Amino acid sequence: MKGIIERISLDLHSIGAVKLGDFVLSSGMRSPVYLDLRIVPSHPRIFRKIVDLSVETLKRVEFDAICGIATGGLPLSSVIAYLMEKPLIYFRRSEKEHGTMKRIEGEVKEGMNVIVMDDVATTGGSILEAVKALRDQKAVVRRAFVVVDRGQGAKKNLMAEGVELMSITTLKKVLLELKEAGFISEVEEVIKGLE
Repeated sequence: MKGIIERISLDLHSIGAVKLGDFVLSSGMRSPVYLDLRIVPSHPRIFRKIVDLSVETLKRVEFDAICGIATGGLPLSSVIAYLMEKPLIYFRRSEKEHGTMKRIEGEVKEGMNVIVMDDVATTGGSILEAVKALRDQKAVVRRAFVVVDRGQGAKKNLMAEGVELMSITTLKKVLLELKEAGFISEVEEVIKGLE
């Protein structure tokens, strides 16, 4: 599986999902690297590879339903829920201003074991919001899953709330694999401080 994960790094680079520059992340942090995984579903072969890796990883844990975080986590969570025959719920980052005004869409049952899914985790703020909303509805949340963990506090912040963060890969691994393949040169400064 290690070789497949390395190819994911190269695949992400090949479609321009790994961007270098100066970016402000949704967490508010500044970063010289931005991961734009929202473009992955526009590349079916690579999307399928990420879906397959995700399903293989998730087969190892027990859960009743998947909660995708809009919008980055929704394409992935929708396909995975379908393939694994699990109910899909999704979390809105902001409350609807019409209709039922809910942040959680879909059926949440008391005691339901839900895994929260997003594309990338930095500090885990969005995931923690979803966890709180689900727990407010009496769901059980013990795990979250992302394609890439940026290694900037999400794992620790989630663990403090009793949630294990699972991922296919980390930003550090992606950058080191891209350096090894000759696509980027200096990564030492960028990966310094990443988990």
